[in-house]
Amino acid sequence: MFAPARFVRNRGVRQVLAGIALAMVLGSPAAHAQQQPTGMAPPQGEQFYIRIPDGWKEVLRTTQQGADIIAYVPQEQNANVWTDMLTIQVFRGMTALPAQSFYERYTTNYRKSCETNRIGQLQGGLSNGYPAAFWVMACGRQGQSGFGETSFYRYIQGNRALYLAQRTWRTPAFNAQQTSPVTGPASEMAIETLKMFGVCDPSTGKNPCPAQK
Repeated sequence: MFAPARFVRNRGVRQVLAGIALAMVLGSPAAHAQQQPTGMAPPQGEQFYIRIPDGWKEVLRTTQQGADIIAYVPQEQNANVWTDMLTIQVFRGMTALPAQSFYERYTTNYRKSCETNRIGQLQGGLSNGYPAAFWVMACGRQGQSGFGETSFYRYIQGNRALYLAQRTWRTPAFNAQQTSPVTGPASEMAIETLKMFGVCDPSTGKNPCPAQK
């Protein structure tokens, strides 16, 4: 599924894992993303694109605190009862906020809401000509829900907005300082999904969009 930003008017576990993910996620060219379905008019202007995992569905589309949000879960789950979620957030008017500042704000709030946590280092690079970053965070017990959560994040600083993709697993509570319930195969699948998240602008030659079939 190809989801351009026009669909929306315009949240470290292990350092080794994060390092592998960085090499796979950052710098993935737009040409490797799943292409736009036949028959859809070419989108105009800056937009994000992503390949939604097979068998997943959209369960949320809203705007909260200045961010446009779309969320997806597997078919057998829903917005209230889920263990796997992919969230895309588009922050309009925050283009001057670099990855380091965004990361610091995000992790500060994360520490406040988790009883135990582990936060991976920010790792930066370029994605299709845009500044990009990747990090991993594990929350052993989320204060409100009581569940544990592990999330992989990919951030892209566009010219018109900041874009954030978040792949999250909700699990029973765990000690985030010692272990993670997310297995190797699950993390590899999440990395593949984040590889397909990017930003492009067909009006420029610097940030090409995926070719249409």
